[in-house]
Amino acid sequence: MKITVTIDQPTGDFQERLLALLAEYAPSVGTDTTWTVPRAENYFTRLPPRAQRIVREAVARGGYVAADDLRDTPDASLRGHSGALTRALASGAMAGEWPEGMPLPVLAQGPGFGKVVGYRMPDELLDVFRTAVTNIDGQQPTAEK
Repeated sequence: MKITVTIDQPTGDFQERLLALLAEYAPSVGTDTTWTVPRAENYFTRLPPRAQRIVREAVARGGYVAADDLRDTPDASLRGHSGALTRALASGAMAGEWPEGMPLPVLAQGPGFGKVVGYRMPDELLDVFRTAVTNIDGQQPTAEK
């Protein structure tokens, strides 16, 4: 048996009580951590402009944007860009816009500690975020020159 429950903007207390009730009757209760267009739109609008640019460019470039394409000058730092991506995700979860445990839609790519070489969005999220960015911006995202 599979039961699907969708509750928009649940309070923390309600969500905890509902999950406890479901746990009594279901061997496995999962939370839907799927990116949908409304969730992607909400996430995108929570981002500051520099982080929005990362998402917009990743979508426009097929899922990957090189760090050099985001720098205004060759020596410019991208410090703080990916922090905003994480903060927006946490902020949305705290506001009840999506559940805890949502995956980051864009991940910094690099050798580990040190300079970021780019940002990648998983292929399965491209269409969702392309639609979200188009809905927000009013046109298909195109890579900035």
